[in-house]
Amino acid sequence: MNYYEQLNIERDADAAAVKRAYFAAVKVHSPDSDPKTFKAIRLAYETLSDQKKRAEYDSYFVSSGGGAIADDLQSELLQARELMRENKYKQAAEFLTELCGKKPDEAEAKRLLAEVLWYMKKSGTAVTLCTELLEKNPSDSDTMLLRARIAASQGHWTKAEGFFNGAVSIDPLKPKPWIEFMHYAIRDRKWLIATISRRALGHDPDIFRDEYYLYLAGVLDLNFDGLDLFSTEDETVLCLDKFAEFFISDKNPDKVIFPYLMAMMPKITQKSTLIPFVEKVLPALENSRQRTEEDEQSFKYIRAAIVVFKLRADKRIHEVLVDLTELLLYDAEEKNEQQGMECYIAFNLPTLRPSIRVLKNEYPECFKVHQEFFLEALNEKRTEAFTDKHAAILKKIKAVKPELDDFDDFDEGDGYYYDDYEPDEVKTFVRESPKVGRNDPCPCGSGKKYKKCCG
Repeated sequence: MNYYEQLNIERDADAAAVKRAYFAAVKVHSPDSDPKTFKAIRLAYETLSDQKKRAEYDSYFVSSGGGAIADDLQSELLQARELMRENKYKQAAEFLTELCGKKPDEAEAKRLLAEVLWYMKKSGTAVTLCTELLEKNPSDSDTMLLRARIAASQGHWTKAEGFFNGAVSIDPLKPKPWIEFMHYAIRDRKWLIATISRRALGHDPDIFRDEYYLYLAGVLDLNFDGLDLFSTEDETVLCLDKFAEFFISDKNPDKVIFPYLMAMMPKITQKSTLIPFVEKVLPALENSRQRTEEDEQSFKYIRAAIVVFKLRADKRIHEVLVDLTELLLYDAEEKNEQQGMECYIAFNLPTLRPSIRVLKNEYPECFKVHQEFFLEALNEKRTEAFTDKHAAILKKIKAVKPELDDFDDFDEGDGYYYDDYEPDEVKTFVRESPKVGRNDPCPCGSGKKYKKCCG
């Protein structure tokens, strides 16, 4: 009895029908009253309710000619598969050998026997069986795929790639050969990943639906320093969009996917063109049951990358404000660099105040990152004091690093954007109003002495 018969459903039953059938069957065959049948029902449900397992299960019972295998043979093959699942290879081999003796022309049984023998480390006999099957039917993609796997396990890379190429060429719209080919490349031949992925997607963009993390493998690889294995940005975006589509809709993602994607994020967020992808998958990542406290710092950096991307895309915001916000969001300990940016802002207030106002009104979270400084920069009454303060900071920096006396060098090496500001202007600064003495009343109107108030 196959799994569909076990649950009393049709082969095209949807997920909801599978679930209803399972609960109905369990009412009749409970774990207490009929544990053996319950175990069989549970196995059937676990297989048919999982899209990947169901597709694999269905593929066992389709002959190379495309027609359904007779029910009696199907039942016997299922029995052999169950023995294999339980790692009872010797019993499976004996059972299949007897089955092949009774039905010598049955390709599926012979292929399954070759697979069992390979698991038993009898690769020579397995290869012989595969060769016989391919001589009878050169278009048998399943046998070609098995032959490729055997060759790869023996380290015969050239033969393996030849058989993999043969399998995907026979049926280029069948996902399994492409998925197996990708697994082989990831494991043994990483430089083939991009080529295989590109070829597969050229036939069907949804080809890796059943193992959609392979879309990431086609674009990025943790064992390489480079970010982009594809030659064109369009291909990269296609892969990431497809991954996002299946990842977001997956209610029960594989445990490998979350850590794999989180490990990829530092590379992905380095490219501004990939930030839209990050925005798509971030909610699903944040809501993942696999998220831990150790991931919080990574999430902080991911959110910062999204914010910086949006700021850079807004042409109303000056680049120095974006750079300063980025530095602070990432908690970078670059004090000189930060002070350099602040000095630049102080010396270019008329130009930069409109950008600061946009930051305040439309990006309040970014404004709060350095709120005290930005509010001070927007205070027009304190423009002179603000400029003087940062001129003094600049002098201190140059006192520590006299080599920065040349502002061009300061800009190129250890500082920030001083080409618009001449140092002599600080020394000969002309005030628009009389200088306020330390003991004079503060101009802000507080009634306090200047030295006790704004001074």
